[in-house]
Amino acid sequence: MPYRDAWARCQDCGKQFIFTVEEQRRLAKDGLAIVAPALCPACQQKAEAGPGPHHGVIKWYDAERGYGFITQRSGRELFFHRTAIAPGGPALPAEGARVTFMVEERARGPQAVDVVFEAEEDT
Repeated sequence: MPYRDAWARCQDCGKQFIFTVEEQRRLAKDGLAIVAPALCPACQQKAEAGPGPHHGVIKWYDAERGYGFITQRSGRELFFHRTAIAPGGPALPAEGARVTFMVEERARGPQAVDVVFEAEEDT
């Protein structure tokens, strides 16, 4: 798919911003829809700072250590621990799995909690 920078307008503040080729490629790599974000980077950062719920993709998970990272649509990465996985979730989270989660401020910074794995869609 050919990627190209595109103008977008923030639905919160009304500012125009560029939906970059780099962001489009990252979304494709993460298996997410390649559509311009509804919020500019500044408004997106404010929205992601709130408790949630938020959506993301498992970037990686180390089963031996029991932790990993979730990538949000903006590219922001959040730490999560195995104890943050909601009951009924997989014991071994798979890379690329889509999740919904809340964010809590902890001593070492924000962390994903109440991580729920989204059902795979049948195609």
